[in-house]
Amino acid sequence: MRFNHLKSLWISVALLGVLLAVGFSLSQRKLLWNDELFTQHAVIETHSYRDILTSQTPDGNKNPLFYIIQKSICDIFSFHLPASCLKDFKMDYSRTRDIPSQTILRIPSNLYMSVGLALIFYFFIRFYSLGAALFALSVALSVPLVWMNWVEARPYSLWFLLTTMQLLLFYTPVIHPEIKTTRKLFVVHIFLALTTPASMMQIFVIFVLLWWRAKKIQWSVMLTGILPLAIAVLYFILVPVFKTKTYLFFPNLFDGVMPEHLFIYVIYALTAWLLPKQYKKCNNLLFLIVFLLFLGCAMFMLFVDIFTRNSQFGFFSRYLIFLTPADILMFSLASFDLRQWSRPNPWLCLNVSIVLGGLVIVRGLMTYRVILAAATYLHSP
Repeated sequence: MRFNHLKSLWISVALLGVLLAVGFSLSQRKLLWNDELFTQHAVIETHSYRDILTSQTPDGNKNPLFYIIQKSICDIFSFHLPASCLKDFKMDYSRTRDIPSQTILRIPSNLYMSVGLALIFYFFIRFYSLGAALFALSVALSVPLVWMNWVEARPYSLWFLLTTMQLLLFYTPVIHPEIKTTRKLFVVHIFLALTTPASMMQIFVIFVLLWWRAKKIQWSVMLTGILPLAIAVLYFILVPVFKTKTYLFFPNLFDGVMPEHLFIYVIYALTAWLLPKQYKKCNNLLFLIVFLLFLGCAMFMLFVDIFTRNSQFGFFSRYLIFLTPADILMFSLASFDLRQWSRPNPWLCLNVSIVLGGLVIVRGLMTYRVILAAATYLHSP
């Protein structure tokens, strides 16, 4: 069952309220750790808006958007880290407990991740069905990086949200050509360029695909790529960043994209190639191209950092969080197509549904085990 825009919006807003409530509960159960305290103390509280905009801060990520928003929230609440948190930070404690700090510092990150998940749900309930929306939400909630970065007072959940918006704005006109999203995509690309220098790769990918689909030079399309890329490249070239080294190539990659999903994508591509045209009532193969290009960007980042010398940090899987929304959307779209293609054979459709649903359930249980083992949210408020 598919809903119109207004009903889809209200259901998604209700879901957003639930997700925000979950996020606030997680904020109170997850202790502050060194990276969050460093960002707050060394960047937000000790530097002005001008310092942040001109990258005069000690943090590894010099792009200012996350820090400007974070500082604004702290100013609104007149918030400063309490002395106890600063004491723990200076003594290099790995975890710090302070409920007001945990709640206020994580308001933006909670909002970013919750809105990102709600947007995925809205897209599928609006353009596909309620069942597809619930399935896509289940896929998203089974991914480890979603839970590990949901309420982290760092730029990763903002990167997740902006990437989700980028992909949905790119793909919506593909399935509904009457909807125009170029201007919105331009704004999202600007925000991405101001969030992380690594965004230049995903901006370039979407820009090239837009240009390819337009089949002619359009200034509106050119604008979505040229200015955002210039901003991202400027920060990348002019601002020094910490050097990272890849020690664990596949473990990091398989945190960004679920390995079992890759197996489904192979089956999906082969099925689309071999299936007679009269059975292909829907086809999301264009998004498979988008996903593969995003996957190539992630593998390039990992591969380049293998050869880093005199590195200051190891490469962490959260640096690939831009790949996670692409994987969530690709798996959901591929699952939708595979079920549609198998519907003429009820027995085959049932087995396809069992396999796809079973993969989500198993991944969800594995994610729960990982979070439980890390004791990430076991600290009661």
